[in-house]
Amino acid sequence: MGLEAFLEAVRGIVGDKWVYTDPWMLIGYERDYWPLIVALEAYKGLELERPAAAIAPGSEDEVALVVEEAVRHGVRLIPYSGGTGVLGGVTGEGEWVALDLGRLRWVRWYDEEGGLVDVGAGALLVEVEEWLNNRGWTLRHIPQSYPTAMIGGLIATRSTGQYSTGYGGIEERIKGIRVVVPGYGLVDVRPAPRRSLLMPLEQLFTGSEGLLGVITGAYLEAFRVPECSRPVSWVLDSFSEALDAAKILVQSRIAPELFRVYDEMESGIYFNSTGSVVLGVVEGRCSIVEERVRVMNRLMGEPEPTYAEKWLRERFNVIGPVREAFNAGYAFETIEVSASWGRLKGVYKAVLDRASSIEGVYVVGAHAGHFYPSGAALYYTFLLDLGRVEDVYWSLWDNVMRAVHEKGGSIGHHHGVGRVRSRWLNLEYGRAGSDLIRRLKECLDPRGILRGGLDG
Repeated sequence: MGLEAFLEAVRGIVGDKWVYTDPWMLIGYERDYWPLIVALEAYKGLELERPAAAIAPGSEDEVALVVEEAVRHGVRLIPYSGGTGVLGGVTGEGEWVALDLGRLRWVRWYDEEGGLVDVGAGALLVEVEEWLNNRGWTLRHIPQSYPTAMIGGLIATRSTGQYSTGYGGIEERIKGIRVVVPGYGLVDVRPAPRRSLLMPLEQLFTGSEGLLGVITGAYLEAFRVPECSRPVSWVLDSFSEALDAAKILVQSRIAPELFRVYDEMESGIYFNSTGSVVLGVVEGRCSIVEERVRVMNRLMGEPEPTYAEKWLRERFNVIGPVREAFNAGYAFETIEVSASWGRLKGVYKAVLDRASSIEGVYVVGAHAGHFYPSGAALYYTFLLDLGRVEDVYWSLWDNVMRAVHEKGGSIGHHHGVGRVRSRWLNLEYGRAGSDLIRRLKECLDPRGILRGGLDG
């Protein structure tokens, strides 16, 4: 029993080539893009704890056998599918083994007439989208991590993308799932347009972050590529006014499929503009798109199309601004939350006030980028004192989480939980709800071999 016996058994399953133990091969499994760890590692010399090994199964059956061996030997596994999270979800403590799902990399039709595809957990989102585009289809799921994200990681964190106002989050694209559960093996939930059979199992594992099972594949529903896609943008006098206009568009069901509203701070930083920049992309049949744009212009005023075009050109350029911030002595963090329309402005102001009062927090800006008839998500960006980043970081998170809760918002929208947000789960679900989640994990993973971290 133990790690060495486990690795020996696993070599017989996946082959010696796919079991990594050399330290240099394990570097990539240490962390995701958690900004605190990035800052501490790059600018404070932090040496991260690495997994004891990494395993890369080549099939779903091999994943099931590896999990079975982990149960038998009492070895903890942390699934790794892209590593593009920002909350430390792949960062372990003590002894653990990374379960790399990158070889489960396929996309194939399940039902071409229905636009249903069978996709492996290790498939790159950009490759899935290109495969679909070449056949006249699209997922229209374009998160910030689009160039490097994998399907399994997106499902495990309940991802949403830039076109969410029109097309929804990843959970709305999932019509079936395959997942390996300790003690149960491979569970295959075949796809259906919708089902009413107790709890839909595909949704039980969507957003579960590797706590309940290892996602190996999914059946995703695609859309036909839209005939027309038109960028639009405007400038309104204030963020408050822009949010009011956005609410009208969303509740009238004519809002752009991609829709973003920037507060005055971010409008100045990103667009060198006063007021509140509003931008989007309107998609669909060309004649309908043109009519929708005319209606939007009547409400929003004179269009400023250059803002949308600039944003579309630069939207995946993350590394450059981050490096500039570090070189200037700043660390950064982003926190996304959500609230209903009646509480949204109160949440926005409360976070702004609380964060701005923390010594070592220098810049606070926000935008709304995901809209619903009942409310919207707020995405904050902060610049922090790099010299004392750890203390400032945790003070910031605690103040933001409590401010959002006190004003009636939700403490997380699309980045998930990871190792960061787990300590505030009680704020969202209450003690009873949080205990229920823990009991569910204990039921499906009684030996605790899958990723921990529910307590921060």
